[in-house]
Amino acid sequence: MGVDPFRHLTGLRTWGAVREMNAVETMFWRGDTSAGMGANLIGMLSLDRSPDWDRLVAKHRWACRVAPLLRRRPVEPPLRVGRPFWVDDPHFEVERHLRRVRLPSPGSHRQLLDFAQALSMTPFPAGWPLWEAVLVEGVNGHGAAYLLKLHHCLTDGTGASQLVYLLTDAEADPPHPELPPPLRPDRARTGRVLLSAGRLLRMAGGAVGAARGLPAARAARAAARHNGGARRPVRARDLRSLPPTLLALARATVLPSIPPSPLLAGRSGRARYEMFDVPFEALKAAGKAAGGTFNDAYLAALAGGFDRYHRRFGTPVEAVPALLPISVRRPGSVAGGNHLASSRFVLPTGEQTPAQRVRLIHDRVAAVRGGPTLHALALLSRPITPLPPTWVARITTQLFRGNDLLASNFAGIGRRIHLAGAKVTAIQPYAPLLRGAAAIALVSYRDKACLGITLDSGAVTEPDLFVACLREGFDEVIALPAAGRATAERQRAAARDQ
Repeated sequence: MGVDPFRHLTGLRTWGAVREMNAVETMFWRGDTSAGMGANLIGMLSLDRSPDWDRLVAKHRWACRVAPLLRRRPVEPPLRVGRPFWVDDPHFEVERHLRRVRLPSPGSHRQLLDFAQALSMTPFPAGWPLWEAVLVEGVNGHGAAYLLKLHHCLTDGTGASQLVYLLTDAEADPPHPELPPPLRPDRARTGRVLLSAGRLLRMAGGAVGAARGLPAARAARAAARHNGGARRPVRARDLRSLPPTLLALARATVLPSIPPSPLLAGRSGRARYEMFDVPFEALKAAGKAAGGTFNDAYLAALAGGFDRYHRRFGTPVEAVPALLPISVRRPGSVAGGNHLASSRFVLPTGEQTPAQRVRLIHDRVAAVRGGPTLHALALLSRPITPLPPTWVARITTQLFRGNDLLASNFAGIGRRIHLAGAKVTAIQPYAPLLRGAAAIALVSYRDKACLGITLDSGAVTEPDLFVACLREGFDEVIALPAAGRATAERQRAAARDQ
């Protein structure tokens, strides 16, 4: 969160100006298309009223000129060797990707969330650019919501925030932006043979041979043998003889960090959406009061919620296995796209106090950020993308298997924004489950930390109770500064009495 995610959006045609998927994006794409893993992101903007439809269409038409990837579709190379390419869609029309619906009365938030979760699980039409936007009217009578659906191979959470930044305005009635000229057809970009020839030349230059010598490549081939041949998960005993460096990479990506919770073992593949928000500055102050960061306080609050939920069922656990995406976006990076690392992570849910959880999580996250396995996912994904797509899909599935939680937190927008004249009152991000029990994402908007909660209904069988436990987890963390002041006051009073 230290890099301003919007600093590179001042010029035109800067979001998604790429020619082919990177290795991580290829894994998201083939994990979805070959293994049905489901990798759609949803951004929900709550609005105080329905925006002007003509202005909304015009804004999307403008955005599709300045964000080239919105007009492009993925194409697999011949024989599916290497990574997919982005090519211009010759039949692209904004109206095919933007629609409006009205909720039936009474238009409750539960109805809105049910609609959004159904939208997230609907595949994109074959051969189309991988995005869709829906204006939902009739929310609680006169309100509205805007849903932006993106495939994860297009972008990560920070890139999605950048796109929302492009689609919205600081003012309710800003000057109409000048529509840039249409992009000229790029034969080099749309010619599959030319694109494939360039990739094969690079591969022939020795990239493949070099990659085969990497420890991560050896881990990938071990995973491919286990997943593609015997079709079973990679287990710790399978990799017991690996060198220490390779074993560390495997533990960060392939091997489950700890056994998953028996309470959350079920999987239905059906998502349920929930939402709430907490004060941003209060959560940030709580992290600082306990010797950590905003992100440490966020994870500690999630840990407290998981602990409470398990105790309500009489099945307490000391920790749950989690997947922690970490942004590695650098200054000068192309806007959009996926610039992330991820690591398997042990989230403590035992009998620690909230402050102890913050400090423990702080140390563990710092070890991941500063350790040699931070880029393990990128190292592992590069040499496996030339493998057959079904193998890539199976390895990708293994990378996300055995996690009870995917917890992400990315920078949002600090000022008030408007969408085609309507005021944006909240932003909720929804991450895909990726075989997990819960995926929880947080984005900041003005003075709020907005949470989008995706639950597998087979794993979390009491979603209302789960959300109540999460709220209690955040309440106890946010109370840390007050508790610290009270403790300090008691200590001062005791010292005066001596």
